Amino acid sequence: MRRNKLIMGTNVSLDIPAAMGEEIFDQVFALLQQIDNRYSPYKKDSELSKYQRHEIKASRELQKIEADCQRFEKLTDGYFSAYFAGEFNPTGYVKGWAIKQAGEALKKSGHKKFCLSIGGDILTASDGSKEWNIGIQDPLNRQKILNKLSIFDGAIATSGNYERGQHIVNPISGALADELLSVTVFGSDIIKADVLATALFAAGRDAERLVGHQRGYETLIIDGDGQSHLSSGMQKLLSYSPGSSHS
Repeated sequence: MRRNKLIMGTNVSLDIPAAMGEEIFDQVFALLQQIDNRYSPYKKDSELSKYQRHEIKASRELQKIEADCQRFEKLTDGYFSAYFAGEFNPTGYVKGWAIKQAGEALKKSGHKKFCLSIGGDILTASDGSKEWNIGIQDPLNRQKILNKLSIFDGAIATSGNYERGQHIVNPISGALADELLSVTVFGSDIIKADVLATALFAAGRDAERLVGHQRGYETLIIDGDGQSHLSSGMQKLLSYSPGSSHS
């Protein structure tokens, strides 16, 4: 079964092949809505908004989120940052974190096969009997699939300007990131994959240097000229060789 719902201002798609009813979907969607209500910077009554206005102290969970954001800022040489104009805004972290929370809830409920997608960031699980084929959108043509990733378990995150326009800022220069067309990252942890996709896109021409520091995570970078740059393990996951013709 597959269900879709609008949460966090984007489309949430959940595919659970063995699901026999709506209950598990309702549970996951409710969990994601709770996270959005708590950590959305766009909701005046959210914990994050109150924290930003210095009305409350951060809960232990929010403290951990902030600590993780600081850790990832160091890991990415500053190309990922949750601080904008001196204000803490973990939007670039919370989506991946929410997906991970939902994935853990699904596994606790006994579901070993699922595919959860939120705004293009994807978490898959399989018992070995289900291979997931995940399309990578062509950043130059929204009607076209550039390639496909064939995976069993793992996380995929993609960053680019083709869906929402220019919205990713290079934290080091303060300028909007526009040197690359898209970055796709595959790895075991959705939080790290999501953070890395954002950081690499923000890094622009410096992205390939940054990739070398991230063991266990494979990347597909589309540069400003539309050329593909793959990490050593990404080719094995793709359905097509970059540059080959396919529909």
